[in-house]
Amino acid sequence: MFSLKAHKWAIVSGMVAVVILGAAIYATLEKEVVIRDEDKEVEVSTFANTVEELIEEKNITLDPEDLILPSLDTKLKEGMRITIKRAFPVKITVDGKEIAIKTQPNTVENILKKAEVSLNEKDKIQPALSEYISADAEINIVRVNERVTTEIKSIPFETVSRKDYNLPLGEKKVIQKGEEGQEEVTTIEILEDGKVVSTTTKSKVIKAPKPQIVLTGALQVASRGGVEFSYTEKRRMLATAYTHTGNRTATGTIPRVGVVAVDPKVIPLGTRLYVDGYGFARAEDTGGAIKGDKIDLFMDTAEETKRFGRRWVTVYILK
Repeated sequence: MFSLKAHKWAIVSGMVAVVILGAAIYATLEKEVVIRDEDKEVEVSTFANTVEELIEEKNITLDPEDLILPSLDTKLKEGMRITIKRAFPVKITVDGKEIAIKTQPNTVENILKKAEVSLNEKDKIQPALSEYISADAEINIVRVNERVTTEIKSIPFETVSRKDYNLPLGEKKVIQKGEEGQEEVTTIEILEDGKVVSTTTKSKVIKAPKPQIVLTGALQVASRGGVEFSYTEKRRMLATAYTHTGNRTATGTIPRVGVVAVDPKVIPLGTRLYVDGYGFARAEDTGGAIKGDKIDLFMDTAEETKRFGRRWVTVYILK
């Protein structure tokens, strides 16, 4: 049988062993880890088993978009480094409103998808979809739409007036009625956020207009010595006179009373005329000095030409 003294020693020895064992277990369970939260780094001691337990133990608040490495379910180990990458805010301006989200670094395109912002083909996005966002930023979206309208418009017809020397002066006669045409007019408006920023118009003729053709009488009547004659034009011309030279006229005829020399650029050869103070005549001859509004009248004698001299006369161009 053990003595009382031996029994007490056994109890004390057992207690010491328990304390030593507990200390050993305590030392095994406690871990030193480093937590880096953005630019702040701290070394902590913990009995937590996982990253998630450590975060809860240290009352660290995480937003859904915050990134923690390694993941929350990772087992903690001595000397482990836990890094927290905080999401940053991005403001999206679109459709007259602002959308605020938090995100990790990403492209504009992916951030918009995450924010469930749909884009149209012609929308303007600033910054560009491919640009990489790694800090607080603003994304602006301008909605670009195209509005197309089409209408049919009338094309007015033109009135074409032609002189007719078979009609009395001032009389009019419609020989072709005018008809309006039609054109298809397409208007393209570019709108940015509902405001028109540019307009272009295109037109296509569907039916060409038909001109209205009106004949206007140009035939005039004059009377000299009780004789009436119709004329289409009258001119004020400087007249001289000439007589026989032994040569035929420019048209090959024999000079005679009633033959006159003219500038063919002003009065075509062969034109029938009436010359005040001379009478009816025909343009059959030309002359080197007869240029412009000049006319040379044939007379039988040199004495008659001298008496006539030079004078201004009215010349009627007959129908």
